[in-house]
Amino acid sequence: MATSFADLRVPPEIPPRSTSAALDPQPTTATEEEDLKAPEVVDESGKRLREVLPPPRSSWRRSCPTKRLVLVLMAFCGILTLSVALLGIQRAQFNKDQGAAWEALRSFNRTVSVELRNLQHKRNSTGWKLAALEKTMNDEVEKMEKAKKRIQSQLDSLQQDARTFHCGLMEMKSNGSKTGCCPKGWQSFEESCYWMSSTPASWNLAKLDCEKKNAHLVIINSPNESSFVNQRKRSNYLWIGLTDVSGNWKWVDGSSYSLQPEDWNEGQPDHWYGHGLGGGEDCVHMLPSGLWNDNHCSRLYTWMCELELRL
Repeated sequence: MATSFADLRVPPEIPPRSTSAALDPQPTTATEEEDLKAPEVVDESGKRLREVLPPPRSSWRRSCPTKRLVLVLMAFCGILTLSVALLGIQRAQFNKDQGAAWEALRSFNRTVSVELRNLQHKRNSTGWKLAALEKTMNDEVEKMEKAKKRIQSQLDSLQQDARTFHCGLMEMKSNGSKTGCCPKGWQSFEESCYWMSSTPASWNLAKLDCEKKNAHLVIINSPNESSFVNQRKRSNYLWIGLTDVSGNWKWVDGSSYSLQPEDWNEGQPDHWYGHGLGGGEDCVHMLPSGLWNDNHCSRLYTWMCELELRL
């Protein structure tokens, strides 16, 4: 359908604002100017209409966010101040506790130092007492050893006196035909008594056994005595009281021995090391022939003890 120019409606002109509008307060900020401006709308009749504007905000509401920020900052400052105060109180309490702890530690150190000094003093005193006690004990042991030797000497003298008395009595009973006597089980020869073992032992044990009998391993001083001993031995090998364990040949009574080749078996003494028993050969035994041989002291042979009559 064709539209005529008459149908075109021209919107009526907006009358100028009245002077009263000129007296309205002007907006102070660009925001307020924008708030005062209202978008224009056109209704169905083509007339311009102004939207209904909300009432402008008051200055108190516009300043409200700033006051809230100030309150928040004040609250934060208050909390921070309170926290600092609490930390100060805690630090003061910590310093107090730390000072008390240091004082307790110093007191403990002083107590420990005093106790250590006391212990050191007691230790020194105890050490001195122990040293004095040890010296006293050593002196007493030495006195006991001397008393033991003196008593043993007296016992030996008593035994010798008893043997002498008994032998003198026997001599009187025999009208002088007997010059002395030997203990029971011993054989007399010249001025000595001899006892023969029935079981073998090492040289050192044989020597000890003879000493227990107040005698010693046989000491051969003459060919006659050697023949006597050889005839009465009960086995092929017999320990005698000769040794070079000290480096020189000596009899068990301490007397020295000069090496005589006629006393020894051929090639002896040889101080042989090939026996595998450790060391050489330091002890002497009699062979079946009556000659001597050096051998290892741990060998097991019979032995003969000798006891001088001393009449």
